[in-house]
Amino acid sequence: MKNILVTGAAGLVGTAVVRRLAADGQSLTATDMRDANVPDGVRFEAADLTNQTAMAALLRSHAVDTVIHCGAISGPMVAADDPHLVAAVNVGGTLNLAEAARKAGVTRFLALSSTSVYGLQATLNPVTEDAPLNATDVYGASKIATEAILRAYRYDLGVPTIVLRIASVYGPGRTTDCFIRDLIRSAAAGTAISLFDEGGFRRQIIHIDDVARSIVQSISAKVWNDFAYNIGGGEWLTERELAALAASILPRLQVAAVSAPARCIDGYMGPLDFSRASAAFGYAPQTDISQGIASYAEHLAVEVH
Repeated sequence: MKNILVTGAAGLVGTAVVRRLAADGQSLTATDMRDANVPDGVRFEAADLTNQTAMAALLRSHAVDTVIHCGAISGPMVAADDPHLVAAVNVGGTLNLAEAARKAGVTRFLALSSTSVYGLQATLNPVTEDAPLNATDVYGASKIATEAILRAYRYDLGVPTIVLRIASVYGPGRTTDCFIRDLIRSAAAGTAISLFDEGGFRRQIIHIDDVARSIVQSISAKVWNDFAYNIGGGEWLTERELAALAASILPRLQVAAVSAPARCIDGYMGPLDFSRASAAFGYAPQTDISQGIASYAEHLAVEVH
């Protein structure tokens, strides 16, 4: 049995991963800067990724052999006016954790990256892991830098590392901006939602259950032949296409005549190709978008009441 450390255990993905692994009976230590509601039997310790000493002590004291690194500034909408914080947490925090892992003899280190690393692509061809990393925002740049550090730890320092480049996540537990949640809440309130006229920009979204499943599958794979793996939900839709699809599930959904300003769009790029992850550890999204919207709407309705 692995002795697994999950960082970012109070966040959207970390919470889902901890619950799934705990249900599988794994030996788990969870950490975050803030308290996390972890299942019975899971050890929790509050720790700051930017504290190098704390990271080293955490891995050493719990004899960690596997790291699942979900802890981070979680998107371009978070700390958007504080580049130093984004870099300190995403880049410096990952470096602290990777070095602690190296010294502790960790045998597997999985970190979450983002499709934000791809930025604007020259074409709308399917985006493979070999596509250029063209991010021009601070968050995307921090993920590119994080990947560069972990690639060096893999090939120069011998720490077995991989990164999963995750599409935009929706579902229960998300607290930052979420287009799917906005659709659901607008429909529930009977208010019209304004949509961004994207042109070539399309949304690529994935349900939290599929993200957690991909992490568990990848951490259990026999070999990690590649460093980076795309993880997506199989959707490549404009906001108007998503709204039209959601309208069949949310009958009160109304679209405003006035267009919205640009939201946190997923980049001008083609559909995400996740065939590498499929071949390596059997990943395939299992949550149909209609099913995901319906179940998320039910969850939010219960949450309100």
